[in-house]
Amino acid sequence: MESRHYPVMSNEIVDLLRDVPPGWMIDGTIGLGGHALRVLRELPHLRVLGMDMDSDSLKEAGRRLDRWKDRVVLVQANYTTCLDSTHIRDREVTAVLVDPGISSWQLQDAGRGFSHNLEGPLDMRKDRGSGITAADVINTWSLERLEVVFREYGEVRRAGELAKRVIETRLFTPIRTTTELKQVVEKVFGSRFPRGVVHPAARVFQALRICVNRELDGVETFILRLPDVLKSGGRILFLSFHSIEDRVVKQTLRRLQAEGRVTCLKPFPMLPQETEVLENPPSHSARLRVAEVA
Repeated sequence: MESRHYPVMSNEIVDLLRDVPPGWMIDGTIGLGGHALRVLRELPHLRVLGMDMDSDSLKEAGRRLDRWKDRVVLVQANYTTCLDSTHIRDREVTAVLVDPGISSWQLQDAGRGFSHNLEGPLDMRKDRGSGITAADVINTWSLERLEVVFREYGEVRRAGELAKRVIETRLFTPIRTTTELKQVVEKVFGSRFPRGVVHPAARVFQALRICVNRELDGVETFILRLPDVLKSGGRILFLSFHSIEDRVVKQTLRRLQAEGRVTCLKPFPMLPQETEVLENPPSHSARLRVAEVA
């Protein structure tokens, strides 16, 4: 599937990496390789160790980065559990970039089930070779667990009411597709919204995606360990696309700063420029936090 790829805030990221010591950059969620491509083109002192749970994305990233294959290693892995691997231990790491958002390439593949705007199976797994699907969660989890998922991972209003509606619906027939789940959401919130108002299904789908892929599991521990992995002067760059994740990143980096292990280079998250948002509207929710290892 061909789709134009927008590596979010890539100008800011490249500028922040210009002064790091020579070595390897861990691209914890390489996706289609957009950020890695900019780094390889413009920062010859860096090599890239790219990781992703999505094997399809890794294949596409490999194709895009083939010209620089002597400076790239790609591994199918969850970045939060990679720090003890031989891939890390054998390399001098001077930068870490994590951009855990879903790419437009993934969203536009109806068979993945990430988008509420496309008819497809309720899958939502980044690694389709393992783990539970969104359909498993929707059709087997208890009312209490569903309410927690919707509220804590999607900040969904009336999460309890929505969970109850899901339970009532699946008593008669399983909820198997994106359209069927969207219809359940609309029974609670309605189906017409003013221009510019995000459909509530977007938050519900976000919550399920985070749950299915366990996106928040291990993030705090991963960040806390980075000062022991990176060389002095190395930088940690973390892009977040929702407030739940950004809160974890902010609090963890501030804890490391209070311990004297890193310096947060910006007191507040960096935001995309207006021109970028106009060209790539989904970037509007991006928040970039940066810290330098002592």
